[in-house]
Amino acid sequence: MSVFISYSSKDHEFADRLALALVAKRIKVWLDKWEMQPGDSLLDKIQNGLTDSSYLLVVLSKNSVESEWCKKELNSGLMREIEERKVHIIPIIIDDCKVPVFLREKVYADFRKEFKDGFDELIRPLYKLFSENMGRKVSGDFIIDYAFNWGKRNGFYFLDIDLITWYQSQSKSLLIQLHLTGNNEATKKFDAYLAAGVPFVMREIVTSSLRSSEKISALRFYIQSDNPHIAHTKIGDPKTNTNFDLNIRAVQMGVDNNMAILLDLVDYLNIMAEESEQRMREDMLKFRAI
Repeated sequence: MSVFISYSSKDHEFADRLALALVAKRIKVWLDKWEMQPGDSLLDKIQNGLTDSSYLLVVLSKNSVESEWCKKELNSGLMREIEERKVHIIPIIIDDCKVPVFLREKVYADFRKEFKDGFDELIRPLYKLFSENMGRKVSGDFIIDYAFNWGKRNGFYFLDIDLITWYQSQSKSLLIQLHLTGNNEATKKFDAYLAAGVPFVMREIVTSSLRSSEKISALRFYIQSDNPHIAHTKIGDPKTNTNFDLNIRAVQMGVDNNMAILLDLVDYLNIMAEESEQRMREDMLKFRAI
């Protein structure tokens, strides 16, 4: 998911600052001067940017409310919101301009005083675009919620992953808990990422290792309705001596229909990776030398 910034060229300094602040939060931003290449069709590029974005940030100023091009961008985004309800429009007010009638009902971010205050207001509805800790996947009858917690426990790096799958038609759920504890080498690597200001990279490395592990891929559990499943294994990289103890616990909850659930752990890991895979590749390119 990405955000599209609609602004007047006269407000480019503010738009640049806003875009860089969003990128620092690891949010994908569509800004025309970043996306355009020589020979590109301006109309086609901007139309594609709007179509591919989940949020339309409208920078409102005395300059933009008079800009014909911004009006065209707004019209395209509003039409899509009306037709598909997928584009969320967030007005951003940067001076005492007249807010267009069709945007007055929208909750806006006020940047007229301090940039930080306005940015804090803007980030709240965008939080799910960069949340490092929680997520949700909806697929038919299933809802999968998951959360990550990581850091150091008793002097060693740890990563806890909690997942709940809601089986709506069966009125029950499956709780899966993964607890990983790293050895000295894993902890040193985490400390290096932490010192570089990118502790999340360690989490991405570990979850990627889980997904690619033949040992994890071979795990299949039948979770009985009356008996939690508990397992322990080890994963690691012998080349770097980076190893982890992995404890797994899975239990059914809710209405007991006396039916077992087949747990394929890699399926869940792949679901969690869908939204972070591209982000991980970008992060690893930046920080691969650590």
